[in-house]
Amino acid sequence: MKKVIFYFIFFLILPTQIIASEKKVFYAGFSFSGNYIDKSSGIKYTDPLTNIKNENGVDIISLSLLKSVKKANPNSFKIDYNFADIEKGLEESVVMAVVLDHEDFFTEYEPITKTYLNNIQMFFQIIFYDFKSRKLIAAIPYDVSMPFFTKKELSENEIREYIKTFYTKGLKSMDGDKNINAFSMVEEILNSFILKEKYKFRAGVTKVSFEEKSLPFIPERFKKNQNYLKNVFAQLFSSRLSLHNDIALVPYTEGMAVGAKMKQQFVNSDKIYDIELPKPDFNIEISVRGFKKVLAKKSDVNNIFFWATFINLNIFQPELNKVFMNNNLKNVIQKSIPAQIENINDWYKFYIATYELFDECSLNIKNLNKDWIKKTNDSDGFSKDMQTVNKLMEKLK
Repeated sequence: MKKVIFYFIFFLILPTQIIASEKKVFYAGFSFSGNYIDKSSGIKYTDPLTNIKNENGVDIISLSLLKSVKKANPNSFKIDYNFADIEKGLEESVVMAVVLDHEDFFTEYEPITKTYLNNIQMFFQIIFYDFKSRKLIAAIPYDVSMPFFTKKELSENEIREYIKTFYTKGLKSMDGDKNINAFSMVEEILNSFILKEKYKFRAGVTKVSFEEKSLPFIPERFKKNQNYLKNVFAQLFSSRLSLHNDIALVPYTEGMAVGAKMKQQFVNSDKIYDIELPKPDFNIEISVRGFKKVLAKKSDVNNIFFWATFINLNIFQPELNKVFMNNNLKNVIQKSIPAQIENINDWYKFYIATYELFDECSLNIKNLNKDWIKKTNDSDGFSKDMQTVNKLMEKLK
């Protein structure tokens, strides 16, 4: 039996002034981000699950999350669970909530083993903000990728059942010793997180764009809502950059500026809250220049394909008009596909190629690898720019 594999990726937004160790933080529960989400697409599997409630009217996702949070024992603050009226709030209070930004589902059929490889990806954030001013204090995004195998193609209801199990009972981890769920990392994150109030320096992805050559390869469902896809790419890069370089990052929102807002809606309320985000001191702009698919070798048994992603990465300090890097990057993945497969999920391949590019770029900021430099951007200028960015990362810690 094949094992289910889980990947957890998270990073911390690290301000500089520590909140007093006795600081009380009010737990507000589970919520959705409203910036990019159309509930019929962006969270279509999770949203209906919030309607399944116990005899006290609490939904199954909130119950599962509360169990994970109550296991935590943070060092820098105390969690208070008596935040009874979210509509009225408290005059002076720091509020904590776990937010689902978006989710997506991929599937591919392997004819040799007659198996479907499925993958559901979810993006969460643990956020802290001042309830009175609605200003963000800190955010801890984490990403969950849940691959699993089935012998049949799943219906929408069956996908939802897998997610329901993942939220509640949990699914077997890679070693098979214990069940883990979507909130298994919450306890560990809260225990290691030092809650602070102010940032010395802030950096964040402030713009994501898709150039003309990329548009033909983007699925129609994303073309109708490019802001949603921009958020996905921003979070893919942000999580990798923070994980490998231990830096502070401001959550992405389209058109980042002074007074930018992050929308939040709790599952037990129709009211949408606008959380004010701090403005980054250092901007990161990502331009998706294009995608390319090439048939490299054809045979009666297997065909070898290449999928490539092309990105421009621009990191700069707008106040000083100082550019740290502005470079074109590329990544290519190769895969042998059985000749009898007619419908290949090209978008999933481009997605993986982009993910790998963001991951390797973030890793190489600290430790430059000549082979990676050669295949990504073989120029003296790029290597020097990466070293400059490394110095910036040290400044942001």
